[in-house]
This record gives sequence, C-alpha cells and structure tokens, in this order.
Amino acid sequence: MWAHHWGFQADTLVVAWALATLGALVVSIRVLWSYSLWPTRLASRLAKIGLTGGIVSIAALVLSGIAYGVGINPTGVCGGG
Repeated sequence: MWAHHWGFQADTLVVAWALATLGALVVSIRVLWSYSLWPTRLASRLAKIGLTGGIVSIAALVLSGIAYGVGINPTGVCGGG
C-alpha cells in the first residue's frame, strides 16, 4: 500500500501514524517532566526514545511538505501504479 493509493486503508494508516506520533510525544513529555509518574531510569530512556521518534516523525512530515511545496513529489520514488 502506497500513500498515493488513497482509500480506506491509506486513510487508516495515516490516522494510525498520527495517533502513534501524538501518543509518543504526549507520553514521553509527561514521563520526562514527572518523576512520580514512572520514576525509573528505564522509563526516562524510553521516554527520550519516544520523544526523539515523535520529533523525527514530525520532521519527516514537515520536510515532505516543504519538498512538495517547491515542486518535488515525495511519493514519486515509490514506482507509482
């Protein structure tokens, strides 16, 4: 399934991606700011990984939007069809 094949499956994939990204950001920030929520070093490490993953995910979306804005088709390299 590719992003340019819009339909129910692609829409579901995009919604799941958005929820996972927002969830990673929210939970990570809450764990990092509150030592009483989950006060272990493992929790802190996992929260940092989640925060980094969320930021990378948002950065990829922004970069794709910028590329599309200047005329580059980010989905063009997947072969079409």
